[in-house]
Amino acid sequence: MSSRSAEPVASAIPERLPSRWALGAAFAVIYLVWGSTFLGIRVAVETLPPLSMAAIRFLVSGGVLLLVSSRVRPRPTLPQWRNAAVVGALFFLVNHGLVSSAARFIPSSLSCLIVATEVPIIALLSSALLPNQPLTRAGLVGAVLGVAGVLCLFVGNSWSGGAVNLFACLAVLGASLSWSTGAVLSQRMQFPPDPILRAAMQMTCGAVLLSAASVMRGEHRTLTAAAISGRSLLALAYLITFGSVLAFACYSYLLKHVRTDTVATHVFVNPLVAVALGAWLGGEQLRPAHLVSGLLILASVSVITLGQRRAIVRESITANRRAGVRHTLIAQSACKEMFDA
Repeated sequence: MSSRSAEPVASAIPERLPSRWALGAAFAVIYLVWGSTFLGIRVAVETLPPLSMAAIRFLVSGGVLLLVSSRVRPRPTLPQWRNAAVVGALFFLVNHGLVSSAARFIPSSLSCLIVATEVPIIALLSSALLPNQPLTRAGLVGAVLGVAGVLCLFVGNSWSGGAVNLFACLAVLGASLSWSTGAVLSQRMQFPPDPILRAAMQMTCGAVLLSAASVMRGEHRTLTAAAISGRSLLALAYLITFGSVLAFACYSYLLKHVRTDTVATHVFVNPLVAVALGAWLGGEQLRPAHLVSGLLILASVSVITLGQRRAIVRESITANRRAGVRHTLIAQSACKEMFDA
Protein backbone atom coordinates (compact mmCIF):
# COMPACT_ATOMS: atom_id res chain seq x y z
CA MET A 1 0.00 0.00 0.00
CA SER A 2 1.40 3.40 -0.92
CA SER A 3 1.87 6.11 1.66
CA ARG A 4 -0.63 8.35 -0.12
CA SER A 5 -3.42 5.75 0.11
CA ALA A 6 -2.63 5.29 3.81
CA GLU A 7 -3.07 9.00 4.66
CA PRO A 8 -6.91 8.97 4.82
CA VAL A 9 -6.84 5.89 7.04
CA ALA A 10 -4.28 7.48 9.37
CA SER A 11 -6.21 10.76 9.53
CA ALA A 12 -9.40 8.88 10.43
CA ILE A 13 -7.78 7.34 13.52
CA PRO A 14 -8.43 9.57 16.56
CA GLU A 15 -5.41 10.84 18.47
CA ARG A 16 -4.69 8.73 21.54
CA LEU A 17 -5.08 10.47 24.86
CA PRO A 18 -2.06 10.34 27.17
CA SER A 19 -2.20 7.68 29.87
CA ARG A 20 -2.33 8.56 33.54
CA TRP A 21 0.99 6.81 34.01
CA ALA A 22 2.66 9.01 31.38
CA LEU A 23 1.22 12.19 32.86
CA GLY A 24 2.13 11.10 36.39
CA ALA A 25 5.69 10.28 35.36
CA ALA A 26 6.08 13.64 33.58
CA PHE A 27 4.82 15.53 36.65
CA ALA A 28 7.14 13.50 38.87
CA VAL A 29 10.09 14.53 36.70
CA ILE A 30 9.40 18.28 36.74
CA TYR A 31 8.55 18.16 40.46
CA LEU A 32 11.50 16.08 41.67
CA VAL A 33 14.20 16.73 39.08
CA TRP A 34 13.81 20.51 38.90
CA GLY A 35 13.67 20.59 42.69
CA SER A 36 16.93 18.65 42.87
CA THR A 37 18.91 20.70 40.34
CA PHE A 38 19.94 23.26 42.97
CA LEU A 39 21.66 20.57 45.03
CA GLY A 40 23.16 19.24 41.79
CA ILE A 41 24.59 22.67 41.01
CA ARG A 42 26.07 22.94 44.51
CA VAL A 43 27.80 19.56 44.14
CA ALA A 44 28.99 20.31 40.59
CA VAL A 45 30.70 23.58 41.54
CA GLU A 46 32.57 21.97 44.41
CA THR A 47 35.48 21.31 42.02
CA LEU A 48 34.25 22.79 38.70
CA PRO A 49 34.40 26.54 38.00
CA PRO A 50 30.82 27.89 38.12
CA LEU A 51 30.64 29.58 34.72
CA SER A 52 32.49 26.78 32.97
CA MET A 53 30.16 24.22 34.53
CA ALA A 54 27.07 26.12 33.39
CA ALA A 55 28.56 26.64 29.91
CA ILE A 56 29.26 22.91 29.45
CA ARG A 57 25.81 22.01 30.77
CA PHE A 58 23.92 24.18 28.33
CA LEU A 59 26.22 23.66 25.36
CA VAL A 60 25.51 19.94 25.54
CA SER A 61 21.81 20.36 26.40
CA GLY A 62 21.28 22.99 23.74
CA GLY A 63 23.06 20.85 21.16
CA VAL A 64 20.85 17.86 21.97
CA LEU A 65 17.67 19.95 21.68
CA LEU A 66 18.90 21.48 18.41
CA LEU A 67 19.44 17.98 17.07
CA VAL A 68 15.98 16.86 18.21
CA SER A 69 14.36 19.88 16.53
CA SER A 70 16.47 19.71 13.35
CA ARG A 71 13.47 18.74 11.20
CA VAL A 72 11.23 21.54 12.44
CA ARG A 73 10.12 23.89 9.68
CA PRO A 74 10.37 26.77 9.07
CA ARG A 75 13.92 27.25 10.33
CA PRO A 76 14.67 30.25 12.56
CA THR A 77 15.50 33.56 10.94
CA LEU A 78 18.41 35.86 11.79
CA PRO A 79 16.21 38.27 13.83
CA GLN A 80 14.90 35.29 15.80
CA TRP A 81 18.47 34.20 16.57
CA ARG A 82 19.18 37.76 17.72
CA ASN A 83 16.18 37.62 20.04
CA ALA A 84 17.37 34.25 21.31
CA ALA A 85 20.75 35.78 22.15
CA VAL A 86 19.09 38.55 24.19
CA VAL A 87 16.82 36.18 26.10
CA GLY A 88 19.60 33.59 26.40
CA ALA A 89 21.81 36.21 28.04
CA LEU A 90 19.12 36.93 30.65
CA PHE A 91 18.15 33.29 31.22
CA PHE A 92 21.55 31.62 31.19
CA LEU A 93 24.46 34.06 31.33
CA VAL A 94 23.05 36.21 34.13
CA ASN A 95 20.57 33.88 35.83
CA HIS A 96 22.46 30.59 35.79
CA GLY A 97 25.80 32.34 36.01
CA LEU A 98 24.82 34.02 39.27
CA VAL A 99 23.05 30.97 40.71
CA SER A 100 26.05 28.74 39.96
CA SER A 101 28.50 31.27 41.40
CA ALA A 102 26.45 31.67 44.59
CA ALA A 103 26.02 27.91 45.06
CA ARG A 104 29.34 27.65 46.88
CA PHE A 105 28.27 30.05 49.63
CA ILE A 106 24.62 29.37 50.49
CA PRO A 107 22.51 26.20 50.93
CA SER A 108 20.91 24.92 47.75
CA SER A 109 17.48 24.92 49.41
CA LEU A 110 17.83 28.61 50.27
CA SER A 111 18.81 29.36 46.70
CA CYS A 112 15.67 27.62 45.43
CA LEU A 113 13.47 29.56 47.85
CA ILE A 114 14.92 32.86 46.62
CA VAL A 115 14.44 31.82 42.99
CA ALA A 116 10.72 31.32 43.74
CA THR A 117 10.45 35.15 43.90
CA GLU A 118 10.36 35.02 40.09
CA VAL A 119 6.58 34.60 40.26
CA PRO A 120 5.81 37.94 42.00
CA ILE A 121 8.55 39.71 40.03
CA ILE A 122 7.02 38.51 36.75
CA ALA A 123 3.60 39.72 37.92
CA LEU A 124 5.00 43.20 38.62
CA LEU A 125 7.04 43.42 35.41
CA SER A 126 4.15 42.16 33.28
CA SER A 127 1.86 44.90 34.58
CA ALA A 128 4.52 47.51 33.81
CA LEU A 129 5.84 46.30 30.44
CA LEU A 130 3.04 44.31 28.78
CA PRO A 131 -0.21 45.79 27.46
CA ASN A 132 -3.56 44.65 28.85
CA GLN A 133 -1.98 42.97 31.88
CA PRO A 134 -2.78 45.27 34.82
CA LEU A 135 -1.70 44.34 38.32
CA THR A 136 -4.59 42.48 39.90
CA ARG A 137 -5.48 42.40 43.59
CA ALA A 138 -4.01 38.89 43.85
CA GLY A 139 -0.85 40.09 42.09
CA LEU A 140 -0.49 43.02 44.49
CA VAL A 141 -1.00 40.85 47.58
CA GLY A 142 1.42 38.26 46.22
CA ALA A 143 4.02 40.92 45.48
CA VAL A 144 3.73 42.29 49.03
CA LEU A 145 4.17 38.79 50.47
CA GLY A 146 7.17 38.21 48.22
CA VAL A 147 8.82 41.45 49.29
CA ALA A 148 8.15 40.58 52.94
CA GLY A 149 9.78 37.19 52.40
CA VAL A 150 12.90 38.76 50.87
CA LEU A 151 13.14 41.34 53.67
CA CYS A 152 12.79 38.61 56.28
CA LEU A 153 15.55 36.65 54.58
CA PHE A 154 18.04 39.51 54.55
CA VAL A 155 17.16 40.78 58.05
CA GLY A 156 17.75 37.27 59.38
CA ASN A 157 21.09 37.10 57.59
CA SER A 158 22.18 40.48 58.92
CA TRP A 159 21.68 39.20 62.45
CA SER A 160 23.38 35.83 62.12
CA GLY A 161 25.08 35.52 58.75
CA GLY A 162 28.25 36.85 57.17
CA ALA A 163 28.85 39.25 54.30
CA VAL A 164 29.59 36.45 51.86
CA ASN A 165 26.24 34.84 52.65
CA LEU A 166 24.44 38.16 52.15
CA PHE A 167 26.13 38.86 48.82
CA ALA A 168 25.34 35.33 47.63
CA CYS A 169 21.66 35.86 48.48
CA LEU A 170 21.70 39.16 46.61
CA ALA A 171 23.29 37.42 43.62
CA VAL A 172 20.49 34.82 43.51
CA LEU A 173 17.88 37.56 43.87
CA GLY A 174 19.52 39.33 40.92
CA ALA A 175 19.34 36.03 39.02
CA SER A 176 15.59 35.87 39.68
CA LEU A 177 15.18 39.43 38.42
CA SER A 178 17.13 38.58 35.26
CA TRP A 179 15.04 35.46 34.53
CA SER A 180 11.80 37.36 35.17
CA THR A 181 12.87 40.16 32.84
CA GLY A 182 13.69 37.63 30.12
CA ALA A 183 10.36 35.85 30.60
CA VAL A 184 8.42 39.11 30.19
CA LEU A 185 10.48 40.49 27.30
CA SER A 186 10.29 37.19 25.42
CA GLN A 187 6.52 37.72 25.09
CA ARG A 188 7.22 40.80 22.98
CA MET A 189 9.77 39.08 20.74
CA GLN A 190 9.36 36.76 17.77
CA PHE A 191 10.54 33.16 18.06
CA PRO A 192 9.84 29.91 16.22
CA PRO A 193 6.55 28.40 17.41
CA ASP A 194 8.12 25.05 18.29
CA PRO A 195 8.99 25.16 22.04
CA ILE A 196 11.91 22.72 21.79
CA LEU A 197 13.58 24.68 18.99
CA ARG A 198 12.97 27.93 20.85
CA ALA A 199 14.56 26.57 24.04
CA ALA A 200 17.46 25.08 22.08
CA MET A 201 18.25 28.45 20.49
CA GLN A 202 18.16 30.25 23.84
CA MET A 203 20.25 27.57 25.58
CA THR A 204 22.88 27.55 22.85
CA CYS A 205 23.21 31.33 22.76
CA GLY A 206 23.37 31.49 26.55
CA ALA A 207 26.00 28.74 26.65
CA VAL A 208 28.20 30.61 24.15
CA LEU A 209 27.95 33.75 26.29
CA LEU A 210 28.73 31.74 29.44
CA SER A 211 31.81 30.29 27.73
CA ALA A 212 33.01 33.78 26.81
CA ALA A 213 32.42 35.01 30.37
CA SER A 214 34.31 32.00 31.74
CA VAL A 215 37.31 32.77 29.55
CA MET A 216 37.21 36.47 30.47
CA ARG A 217 37.10 35.51 34.14
CA GLY A 218 40.14 33.28 33.69
CA GLU A 219 38.50 30.09 34.90
CA HIS A 220 40.40 28.03 32.31
CA ARG A 221 43.68 28.89 34.07
CA THR A 222 42.53 27.24 37.31
CA LEU A 223 40.82 24.25 35.69
CA THR A 224 42.92 21.09 36.03
CA ALA A 225 41.76 17.52 35.49
CA ALA A 226 43.36 16.34 38.73
CA ALA A 227 41.31 18.80 40.77
CA ILE A 228 37.95 17.68 39.37
CA SER A 229 36.18 15.09 41.48
CA GLY A 230 34.04 12.26 40.16
CA ARG A 231 31.25 13.56 42.38
CA SER A 232 31.19 16.89 40.51
CA LEU A 233 31.29 15.15 37.12
CA LEU A 234 28.35 12.94 38.08
CA ALA A 235 26.43 16.00 39.22
CA LEU A 236 27.15 17.73 35.90
CA ALA A 237 26.01 14.66 33.96
CA TYR A 238 22.82 14.59 36.04
CA LEU A 239 22.15 18.28 35.34
CA ILE A 240 22.62 17.75 31.60
CA THR A 241 20.66 14.51 31.21
CA PHE A 242 17.88 14.93 33.73
CA GLY A 243 17.85 18.59 34.76
CA SER A 244 17.87 20.02 31.23
CA VAL A 245 17.00 17.50 28.50
CA LEU A 246 14.59 15.10 30.23
CA ALA A 247 12.89 17.69 32.43
CA PHE A 248 12.29 20.06 29.54
CA ALA A 249 10.97 17.23 27.37
CA CYS A 250 8.47 16.33 30.11
CA TYR A 251 7.56 19.99 30.57
CA SER A 252 6.83 20.38 26.85
CA TYR A 253 4.83 17.13 26.88
CA LEU A 254 2.68 18.36 29.77
CA LEU A 255 2.01 21.71 28.11
CA LYS A 256 0.52 19.83 25.15
CA HIS A 257 -1.85 17.71 27.24
CA VAL A 258 -2.55 19.57 30.51
CA ARG A 259 -3.74 23.07 31.44
CA THR A 260 -0.89 25.55 31.79
CA ASP A 261 -1.90 26.57 35.31
CA THR A 262 -1.79 22.91 36.35
CA VAL A 263 1.72 22.51 34.95
CA ALA A 264 2.73 25.69 36.80
CA THR A 265 2.16 23.91 40.13
CA HIS A 266 5.80 22.84 39.96
CA VAL A 267 6.70 26.27 41.41
CA PHE A 268 5.05 25.13 44.67
CA VAL A 269 6.71 21.73 44.81
CA ASN A 270 10.27 22.50 43.65
CA PRO A 271 11.26 24.52 46.76
CA LEU A 272 9.85 21.81 49.07
CA VAL A 273 11.84 19.15 47.21
CA ALA A 274 14.96 21.33 47.36
CA VAL A 275 14.62 21.81 51.13
CA ALA A 276 14.03 18.07 51.73
CA LEU A 277 16.93 16.94 49.52
CA GLY A 278 19.24 19.62 50.91
CA ALA A 279 18.62 18.40 54.44
CA TRP A 280 18.67 14.68 53.56
CA LEU A 281 21.55 14.43 51.09
CA GLY A 282 23.40 17.72 51.52
CA GLY A 283 23.34 18.03 55.30
CA GLU A 284 21.97 21.57 54.95
CA GLN A 285 20.34 23.38 57.85
CA LEU A 286 18.14 26.43 57.39
CA ARG A 287 17.80 29.10 60.04
CA PRO A 288 14.34 30.06 61.35
CA ALA A 289 14.49 33.30 59.35
CA HIS A 290 15.05 31.27 56.17
CA LEU A 291 12.02 29.07 56.90
CA VAL A 292 9.78 32.08 57.62
CA SER A 293 11.05 33.75 54.45
CA GLY A 294 10.38 30.60 52.44
CA LEU A 295 6.81 30.36 53.77
CA LEU A 296 6.14 33.98 52.81
CA ILE A 297 7.57 33.48 49.33
CA LEU A 298 5.56 30.27 48.80
CA ALA A 299 2.45 32.11 50.01
CA SER A 300 3.21 34.81 47.44
CA VAL A 301 3.49 32.19 44.69
CA SER A 302 0.25 30.55 45.82
CA VAL A 303 -1.75 33.78 45.87
CA ILE A 304 -0.57 34.87 42.41
CA THR A 305 -0.93 31.45 40.75
CA LEU A 306 -4.39 30.78 42.21
CA GLY A 307 -5.44 34.32 41.31
CA GLN A 308 -4.38 33.72 37.72
CA ARG A 309 -6.36 30.47 37.63
CA ARG A 310 -9.50 32.22 38.92
CA ALA A 311 -9.05 34.96 36.34
CA ILE A 312 -8.85 32.37 33.55
CA VAL A 313 -12.02 30.67 34.83
CA ARG A 314 -13.87 34.00 35.01
CA GLU A 315 -12.81 34.90 31.47
CA SER A 316 -13.98 31.50 30.23
CA ILE A 317 -17.37 31.90 31.93
CA THR A 318 -17.77 35.42 30.54
CA ALA A 319 -16.86 34.25 27.04
CA ASN A 320 -19.36 31.38 27.25
CA ARG A 321 -22.10 33.73 28.42
CA ARG A 322 -21.39 36.13 25.58
CA ALA A 323 -21.43 33.27 23.11
CA GLY A 324 -24.76 32.08 24.54
CA VAL A 325 -26.28 35.55 24.24
CA ARG A 326 -24.98 35.83 20.69
CA HIS A 327 -26.50 32.48 19.72
CA THR A 328 -29.81 33.46 21.34
CA LEU A 329 -29.94 36.73 19.42
CA ILE A 330 -29.13 34.92 16.17
CA ALA A 331 -31.88 32.35 16.84
CA GLN A 332 -34.38 35.10 17.70
CA SER A 333 -33.48 36.99 14.54
CA ALA A 334 -33.89 33.84 12.44
CA CYS A 335 -37.30 33.15 13.98
CA LYS A 336 -38.40 36.73 13.35
CA GLU A 337 -37.34 36.51 9.73
CA MET A 338 -39.21 33.19 9.37
CA PHE A 339 -42.42 34.61 10.81
CA ASP A 340 -42.09 37.83 8.77
CA ALA A 341 -41.76 35.73 5.63
